[in-house]
Amino acid sequence: MLIRRINPETLAAQTGLPVEVIQELIDLGLIGTLPEPTETDLRELRRVRRLIDTLGLSHEAVDVILQMRRRLVALQNEVAQLRMELSERHRVERTSVWIEAEWVETRE
Repeated sequence: MLIRRINPETLAAQTGLPVEVIQELIDLGLIGTLPEPTETDLRELRRVRRLIDTLGLSHEAVDVILQMRRRLVALQNEVAQLRMELSERHRVERTSVWIEAEWVETRE
């Protein structure tokens, strides 16, 4: 099976990053050699561009920020999951429980 690898020039055109920056990110291991980048990959690279262009950050600083962002997103997803589970538990606890009982009259 032949997998077409995307070249740095194409990736640069898709993200707006200079080819040199793309190549440096590849060399640093921040970008793998992707067969075809997904929209998520392209969004991540556009974030890199904004961090470099807007804040003038080094590639090492960008790597730290992206790692912290990934961790933050993972924690947000975990909190959302825990809230959903807690909400489900409260829903179950608030459910009325009906118990069948027999009425017995005693005569004295």
